[in-house]
Amino acid sequence: MRLVIRLPIALYRLGLGIVIGAAPVMILTTRGRRTGLARHTALEYRQHGNKFYLVSVWGERAQWVKNLIAEPDVTIQVGHRTFAARARVVDDSGEANRVTHLYRRQAPYLYDTLLAKLISEPSVFPRQAMEENETLTIVRLDRLSDAPPRIPPLRSDLAWVLPAVTMFMTALLGLLVAARTRRT
Repeated sequence: MRLVIRLPIALYRLGLGIVIGAAPVMILTTRGRRTGLARHTALEYRQHGNKFYLVSVWGERAQWVKNLIAEPDVTIQVGHRTFAARARVVDDSGEANRVTHLYRRQAPYLYDTLLAKLISEPSVFPRQAMEENETLTIVRLDRLSDAPPRIPPLRSDLAWVLPAVTMFMTALLGLLVAARTRRT
């Protein structure tokens, strides 16, 4: 499971951020509250205008939430685009309900199943989902227009791997074909 959760980060590092950009997954970069180092987390998001919304099913216990509470200036990457943003935990129940609706509208089965497990119920109904969103921590990211990110984004430092593997596989295939040709 950890591998699946970390896969989007690996894809960004391989230079395939555009692939991840097709799904509603972003790389959130926070500053570690103890170390001050950049911390990268792949998270599902919903966008409304210039606002991005994230939901933590672990509430404020999630490390990325603790980090952005300590330092609200973050960097977000969506596909090949990188933005500076300021994070804020949503405390307005009306805004929280709208965000819950955004998530449910795109993936009702997934969202309702997850929420049912969180509250230890066999199933959840739409109205109950709205009432139970207090068990979640909802974070709003407001884009800072034209401001450069204060925290360095995740780099495509492994972009050389795919061309290298392709060249190696092509050479290996060429050797296998040549060896087979010599035998016949």
